[in-house]
Amino acid sequence: MTANTHITVLLEEATKALLVKKDHWYIDATFGKGGHTQKILNAGGKVIAFDIDKAAISSGKEIFASSIVPGNLILIRENFAQIFPVIQSLKEDRQINEIDGVLFDFGTSTEQLKSEDRGFSFDGDSPLDMRMDDRLGVQAKDLLALIPADQLEELFRDLGGETDARKIARAIKSSPVPITTTKQLSNLILKISGKQKGKLHPATKVFQALRIAVNTELENIMMGLPQALEILAQKGRIVTIAFHEGEDREVKTTFKLWEAENKGENLTKKPVVPTAEEIKNNPRSRSAKMRIFEKNTSDQ
Repeated sequence: MTANTHITVLLEEATKALLVKKDHWYIDATFGKGGHTQKILNAGGKVIAFDIDKAAISSGKEIFASSIVPGNLILIRENFAQIFPVIQSLKEDRQINEIDGVLFDFGTSTEQLKSEDRGFSFDGDSPLDMRMDDRLGVQAKDLLALIPADQLEELFRDLGGETDARKIARAIKSSPVPITTTKQLSNLILKISGKQKGKLHPATKVFQALRIAVNTELENIMMGLPQALEILAQKGRIVTIAFHEGEDREVKTTFKLWEAENKGENLTKKPVVPTAEEIKNNPRSRSAKMRIFEKNTSDQ
């Protein structure tokens, strides 16, 4: 297994949490490399898989073309923030019936992060794009050019936890040339924050913040979770896997609110986290937190 190969996080735990039943429908809201989808199919379930990345959908069609029973997998290139209208349309077309579980894995695949033409990685020199969906208009370089220094500072601090947010934001805005490539941005951050200390590259937090902002990731979670609850069958479950504080906080707050409104039960007062063995085998899993919500039978 190479460093550039994606390993699905909390694979066993997430599938177990969904309580997969034979021939029942489940949604993999973040298909990626299809690890969770494959596990659900292996357990006898049927899957509607969402992904905004056309490369992920194309790859999925090739990978699963000859390995599944026709009709057991529906691949859809769409943001999970549109989960309700998509599922309603499939129900109207009688392609599916009730949905017994929805899985959200908010992580970004290793292949996406390492892709040279996406602009997610600070290792090479590529355009500062960072769009998961190339149909989106705004790229990371556009945010750097258009957003004032104080708002950039807030973005880096709130979405990335960057302690040098103010210095970096001001350096970007005072640069004599526009910052349009990953190497430019990475070098600028290195000059401010110094060389790498430990496992985390100094540019990691700023790049994370820009990716989240470009793809409106937190807004999508805020839109997608209520829609998932709406289309879920009674006693169905929503399972989420978050990788940074903002994502997990949004899920935690939402589940707590739903429970207070008697919409179901928050089954994870404390999140499920990877085992020491999983973290050893896949260091990128170390920040993962899984939460589970079960829809209330009285919620109609």
